[in-house]
Amino acid sequence: MSAIVTVLAGALACAVVSVIGWRYYRRRTRPVSVKRLSFIKPFPRKLTAEERAAIEHYFHHSQPLARATPLSAPEPAAAGASLTPRSDNVYAGTHAITRYGLATDAPHKWRYYLDNIEIHLPSQWEQYIAEENHVELIRTDSMPLVISLNGHSLLNDTPSVVVPAPAVVPNSSMREQGNEQVELLKVRKETPQERAISRPSGRREAALCSAALLLILLSLLAPIVAQPWLATLAGLPAGLAAWLRFRPTPLRNRQDIHCLRGIPRRWGLFGESDQGSISNISLGSLDLRYPAHWQPYIARDLDQKTDIDIYLSSQVVRQGRYLSLHDEVTHFPLQRWGGNLLMLCSSLLILSLLLAYVPLSLPLKLSVAWLQGAQTVRVDSVAALNQATLRIGDTLSARGTGMCYVQSDNGRTPFLPFDCSAIYWNNAVPLPMPESDTVDRAESLLTAVNNQLHPALDNENKITPGLASAIQKSGMILLDDFSDIVLKTQELCQDDAAPCQRLQAALVNLANGRDWPTIVKRARAGSLKGINVLLRPVSADTLEALVNAATSYYFASETRNATNALNSPPPGGFLIRSDEEKQLVQTPPPAVNFNDYTGLAQWHELQRLSTQLLHTPFNAEGIITNITVDANGTRHIALHNEPERVSLWRNVGATLLLILLLTLAALNAVLLVRRLHNGRRRARDIQRYYDNCFSHDAMGLSGNRLWRG
Repeated sequence: MSAIVTVLAGALACAVVSVIGWRYYRRRTRPVSVKRLSFIKPFPRKLTAEERAAIEHYFHHSQPLARATPLSAPEPAAAGASLTPRSDNVYAGTHAITRYGLATDAPHKWRYYLDNIEIHLPSQWEQYIAEENHVELIRTDSMPLVISLNGHSLLNDTPSVVVPAPAVVPNSSMREQGNEQVELLKVRKETPQERAISRPSGRREAALCSAALLLILLSLLAPIVAQPWLATLAGLPAGLAAWLRFRPTPLRNRQDIHCLRGIPRRWGLFGESDQGSISNISLGSLDLRYPAHWQPYIARDLDQKTDIDIYLSSQVVRQGRYLSLHDEVTHFPLQRWGGNLLMLCSSLLILSLLLAYVPLSLPLKLSVAWLQGAQTVRVDSVAALNQATLRIGDTLSARGTGMCYVQSDNGRTPFLPFDCSAIYWNNAVPLPMPESDTVDRAESLLTAVNNQLHPALDNENKITPGLASAIQKSGMILLDDFSDIVLKTQELCQDDAAPCQRLQAALVNLANGRDWPTIVKRARAGSLKGINVLLRPVSADTLEALVNAATSYYFASETRNATNALNSPPPGGFLIRSDEEKQLVQTPPPAVNFNDYTGLAQWHELQRLSTQLLHTPFNAEGIITNITVDANGTRHIALHNEPERVSLWRNVGATLLLILLLTLAALNAVLLVRRLHNGRRRARDIQRYYDNCFSHDAMGLSGNRLWRG
């Protein structure tokens, strides 16, 4: 999991850096005059020596390039325009050329544009302008100069490539000058309100913020090495989003708006039945484009001199006294909800990932405790801990002598060792070491059978040497005290356990008896005293297995009962537990797993551990994460180690990220609903505003007429 997170984080970081670097490279490699021309090829070619000579010849024998001032016509310069170091780059593209004339007596009445960039076009090439034009241009010290148009170059006056002069099609972007004179009042930059209409709706900033939140989430899941890098990398898209959102728009990036004065007229191409259309109005040679919601009010300014502000694309932004996009945005702010929708969806998605993959219980508890002011409690006795006021988030340091906790799983496991990650601490008398008469009887039976089946050398004195020699030669095994085995089996098997029934049946067969009670009666009466039983090796192994099964059953049962008894300490006191399962008592690790011990060995191991851990010194220290009280009045205190620097960052970061995601989701949900509602109402408010303005103007005109009458 950690390797996958690291790879994903590295890939995401490389992608972000690559995109930012590529965009920065493209902005630097393209001059300012061609950055806004989307159709210009990003990689120019170099200007040849012949083209440079032809351009200098053109500068010397033609009108110099001079940019017109806003309130006057172009003024002739004393010397021609000159080339700059950037003039070595030739930019090519295919686009329409827009032309319109000015109300002036100067010889230069035509202005040519590619999009919103003014260019200089040699006058002899005007006849070659088509709907789509292949142009090559260079930069000069005044404005871009077209050095090639549709195959015609400044190298010669004839086409370098035989291309027939295209005829001007009806929908060409070249407009002829009409009879009406249009007066250019000034050229201004668009206002921030007007620019806000064409600006993005905030989805780009929302996407960058979402990427930053995702990187923070990955830093909480990543390995320790990758955490600081991911956290630092998350600041890049967040900073870029803040810069895009709050940066002031440079004046040079704002589009030019031409303030004109003229008489707007309707073309009349749609007949009298289509007077509501706003796509057939022109100002001189300019085709005007209006916002759709201005349709009911445009007819008031037709056929009369009106001030109109337009972009180079002929989009009208202001007309007459009242119609103004600037005033609309000022009085009725734009309701952009796309960014809020994207931010809401991404916040909910990252929140679901946070809840699924990051445990938040401990970070929230610690954060709340730190805000409330956590304290440190040090105690060395149960009485001191009883008097202390404990809260979740406090640091507890307890030293004393207690009892390790013994888990119980309702008898499913025959033996469970002590768990010293939890300590019972109280003033009650310690529990006694486990004792059991049943275990003693089972051990006695097991010892008796083992001694007779596997006798020591000194046991040979119980029988004559001749008999011992004969038994040894025959390979048989002698039970020299069969009565003792019967009596000890009867003492152990007080219930009807299955292992005991099989052992009793085997002993009845060996004694040639009728049933078990009869055999027991004969053994108690002494009639089996001195009777020796010879067994074949197979029968001896079977008897030994039956004895082991019967005794193991009782060993496991008594071990389980003793364990459950140890797990019932006196009521009251405290159970201090480490929620990380950290051992609170320093004990050497066992050499053998407890479940690998045999039945009798498990019992002896339980006794050894009981002697050691029923009354053992402990040291518990950590942050309190939970406090509960059970039915016996014992207070359970869960402790967690004080977090290290990495754990602290994860706890604090998870809490802050959770709060941030909840805040962003709630805020964007409210803004989304509010902006959707205000967006529906904005169109009605603008229409009501214009209705009030024009009705007030109409009432003023009517009053003036009545007064004059």
